[in-house]
Amino acid sequence: YGGAPVADVPFIRVGLAHGVRDASVTSAGGFTVSLYADSLESWSAGGGKRWRFGAAGGGVTGSGPGGGFHMETGTIRVRPEAGGFLVFGDVAYRGEIELLPAGAGSLTVINVVDIESYLRGVVPREIGRRPKGELEAIKAQAVAARTYALASSGRRASGSFDVFSTVEDQVYEGADGEDAVCDRAILETAGIFMTHAGEPIHAYFHSSCGGRTEARHEVWELPKLSYLTQVWDSRNEDQFNDAFCSGGNNFTWSETWDGDEIRKLVWEYLPRTASTPVRGALGELKDRRVTVRTPSGRVRWLEVATGAGTYRVFGDRVRWLLRRPGSDRILRSSFLELDVKKRGGRVTGLTVEGRGYGHGIGMCQHGAMEM
Repeated sequence: YGGAPVADVPFIRVGLAHGVRDASVTSAGGFTVSLYADSLESWSAGGGKRWRFGAAGGGVTGSGPGGGFHMETGTIRVRPEAGGFLVFGDVAYRGEIELLPAGAGSLTVINVVDIESYLRGVVPREIGRRPKGELEAIKAQAVAARTYALASSGRRASGSFDVFSTVEDQVYEGADGEDAVCDRAILETAGIFMTHAGEPIHAYFHSSCGGRTEARHEVWELPKLSYLTQVWDSRNEDQFNDAFCSGGNNFTWSETWDGDEIRKLVWEYLPRTASTPVRGALGELKDRRVTVRTPSGRVRWLEVATGAGTYRVFGDRVRWLLRRPGSDRILRSSFLELDVKKRGGRVTGLTVEGRGYGHGIGMCQHGAMEM
């Protein structure tokens, strides 16, 4: 849609909160609250005033300067005065905010904003605040993020919005996250996105591939796509040390757990990550080993042997099983080697030597910046 009039730029619906009991919206400038239900009602609020909304039964209540309401079905739309921002959860947003019922005792908060403005709150969070010398890499990130957004129409919360504002889709910080260099990259690529067979592609990206990207179907249980394949991130294939992303902090890394730590991880997270149901107590952790690798060298199948049986974990889900020591953070990547220590038929320790940060599919951000 490059070159389209401003009025023709697509809009995106960003889920700021889903399944919450209450919410409030304010603005430094004036704003209007409109209720679209059996009839249309509107209330105006001055700068600094606040409207509060809450889930009530299966509907939503609202109260603020000059009025209030309760609705069972419908939509609430909050619009700022021209050029103003709306504030929800202490974050300022361009565009408008919608609130709607999300089932008994909960509501959904959505930012309705044009895609180019949305990118201003995404690109700096996804690739970081980079110097002008890396503008071309930031442009690549802008095109990828724009394409991802266009391909995401109606994907979330049963179609009520398109993307989450978190790592589940793309991290979005509204107007509070904007950056001048990223704004320039967005402006210079305005309207540009990638397609395959006439449709926007699934434009995934990650921090560091560790020298080699991955095909989507190898680490996620999703269909094979011809444009998401494994490629080397180097001038010469088979040269890990020549990888463009080799200067990144997470090109290589290691983690170590003692026996108690790794057993607790298995007891808590194996039921959520195993490809077969885990029922009952698992008992002792006896072994874990990689049984199949992807063409890039990442884990395709990890076997975990316990007192209750042997379970398999597929691809990128290994990261959700092996949480980093001393935290709830997932493992940096599934591009790894295991060193299992055992004594008396039980695991007493585990060390992982790994490469890269992220799922490894699509664009390697550190590789792009080095290029």
